[in-house]
Amino acid sequence: MKKIISLLILLLFYFQLIHSQTTIPFRFRIITWNVGNSEPNCETFRQLAFSFSVDGIKADLIVFGFQESSKKVFGSYSLHNTIIQCLQNHQYTMILSDYVGSSVIKPIWLYLFATNVILQSERLHLLTINGETTLKVYQDNILENILGYKGIIASRIQIDNVTNLIFVNMHLPAGEGKLTERCRLLNKFFQTYQTNSNDQSYMFILGDQNWRTMDSMSIADILQAIQQNDYQNILNKDELTRMRQTDHSNDLAQCLRTFYEAPITFPPTYKYVVNTDIYLTTKDRKDRRPSYTDRILVSNMSTDLQILRYSSMNDIKMSDHRPVFADFLLQRQTNGNKPIQQTKSFKFN
Repeated sequence: MKKIISLLILLLFYFQLIHSQTTIPFRFRIITWNVGNSEPNCETFRQLAFSFSVDGIKADLIVFGFQESSKKVFGSYSLHNTIIQCLQNHQYTMILSDYVGSSVIKPIWLYLFATNVILQSERLHLLTINGETTLKVYQDNILENILGYKGIIASRIQIDNVTNLIFVNMHLPAGEGKLTERCRLLNKFFQTYQTNSNDQSYMFILGDQNWRTMDSMSIADILQAIQQNDYQNILNKDELTRMRQTDHSNDLAQCLRTFYEAPITFPPTYKYVVNTDIYLTTKDRKDRRPSYTDRILVSNMSTDLQILRYSSMNDIKMSDHRPVFADFLLQRQTNGNKPIQQTKSFKFN
């Protein structure tokens, strides 16, 4: 009889353990787009937020990273209110809006929108970075600082009191042969970013990172590869891909080496003739190779995080860049343990 009772107690324990462990899904979309002084309307924002949704399921969180967004576009009340109102119509609330750079000339904007359901559930909290809601880093160039062309802005949220998601939007120095300058600005950000991260943290790097197709591949060969959907051939000559595959003794010759990027199955996102599918391959008598300048990477992968889709949006042609987006699914197992306590956070009503 005692053995039967002991067995029943053991079975009850395992039953409670199994049923106390639940999977909590959290879907989020990250979008990066160099708007190039274009003036997107509500329909454009809708496309960015909801096009190509996996299984038609909307994201719990939408992250917009915009570059070259002039004050005329995003600094004006009309356009700023447009994106807010447009997402509000789909039951989303803006939880963060900030920029780095000049407020007049081409600042770099970061927007975070969460569904009203997620906010009401109090699953999401906005955390601080070094005591502020955003961390901003400029290029070490006085003229660039004044013009606000190049820089980095980051924000951090926490899901279910455990998992930290850090979103880092950037516009890195442009031009072929500027790899060192791009890495220098990234390294400056990593040195500035200081927080008590843990194993449940993911950092997402997004933006117009300006990685170029190397000049060892001719424009004609690039265009032919695009026509044949042979994107891997182009990526073999991509600065970022090559840099991450090669060991360098100089830290300024490599960066993002430990980050992960999903396979690229879309054509280069820069540089297009506006409102066409034609690449602009010459400017001021200089060659311009179609390149994967617009990227999204994540610091680490685990069984909790899935990349559902990574692609560009070729229907949005009002800029010389195509938008790039990535859909993620975070599924964390919880067993009822006391939540990990983190830094100061902000709740939303």
